[in-house]
Amino acid sequence: MKRKHRITRANDFKRVRQNGKAYTHPLVVIVVSKESGDEKRIGIIVGKAVGNAVMRNLVKRRIRSIADEFIQQCNRNAEILIIAKPPIASADFTQIRQALLDGMQKAELLLD
Repeated sequence: MKRKHRITRANDFKRVRQNGKAYTHPLVVIVVSKESGDEKRIGIIVGKAVGNAVMRNLVKRRIRSIADEFIQQCNRNAEILIIAKPPIASADFTQIRQALLDGMQKAELLLD
């Protein structure tokens, strides 16, 4: 995922969590703030409850890979947080992809 499509600052994460609307799935929570400027941006949060550093980085790489595909299909500018839940550690790539797809469709972010 290109750097311009990432949320990196703590203030941005905080603002999206406070102002955004959350959509839950057993593997992830997707928080969408549609008050963004003219960019589509994604931030990924994987806490220590998911596992050790190796597992957290694996989950982040998988989510980043899937999000890179979905950001091209996004129909509006928004800031999106993807928060991983602990069961994601035992999920495979296709399950994570389906979880993100379901969440993005609930949020009405993807083109049909």
